[in-house]
Amino acid sequence: MLSNRSILVTGGSSGIGRDLVRRYVAHGAKVMTVARREAELLKTIEGLDRQQVFVVPADLGSAKGRHVVATEAMRLAPIDVVVHAAGALGPKAPLGSYPEDAWHEVLHMNLTSLHLLHQELVPLLSPTATIIGLASSVGRKGRRGWGAYAVSKAALDGWLEVLADEWDGKVYSVNPGGTATPMRAEAMPEEDPTTIPTPADISPIFLRLAAQHVSEDSGAKLNARDFIGTDPWAPVAKDHDSQVG
Repeated sequence: MLSNRSILVTGGSSGIGRDLVRRYVAHGAKVMTVARREAELLKTIEGLDRQQVFVVPADLGSAKGRHVVATEAMRLAPIDVVVHAAGALGPKAPLGSYPEDAWHEVLHMNLTSLHLLHQELVPLLSPTATIIGLASSVGRKGRRGWGAYAVSKAALDGWLEVLADEWDGKVYSVNPGGTATPMRAEAMPEEDPTTIPTPADISPIFLRLAAQHVSEDSGAKLNARDFIGTDPWAPVAKDHDSQVG
């Protein structure tokens, strides 16, 4: 269903990003994935057709890294879909004592670097390209202790709203909800990962949004859990376009 689609996935070295890379390739897409850890990126694409997928180790937090990504992305152009799955957690601490350096780092990685990467990619995007940002429940409704991560995800939703009003293609905010990933384990070490969905469980919405013909309105704020167990290629009722995380 994704044949002839070209997709860029950031944060492909683990978690949701890794799972999406493998699924997009399995459904016929040509995929480029980016992360800082080259060894982990290579694990992501083990066993995949190297004619369909390639990795770009780069630090999206730096201008040099973003330029490397844009240069390598010329091999993928025109890009049909960009999934922004990379992100930083930062410490879980009250805002009143949140470390300044961590504040700047998390906001930079989860918002500013994403914005600047988008600017680099614009000339390479299809005029109707789909942009998908990974939101968060704590960005949709702030929660104590989540600090800069929650603030950055709320700001990301705002960025996606503006982009949706400007962009001729489709723009979506997708909240994965609690998902069994390394970042979640770091944030919630007391949680039993077998009690929450896996990246595979929440993949249907990311598959359907990457397809060429998508019924969801641009700017929709979606919850991945609403689509668990659904056929990613089937029409979906509009009430799935949830505005609450």
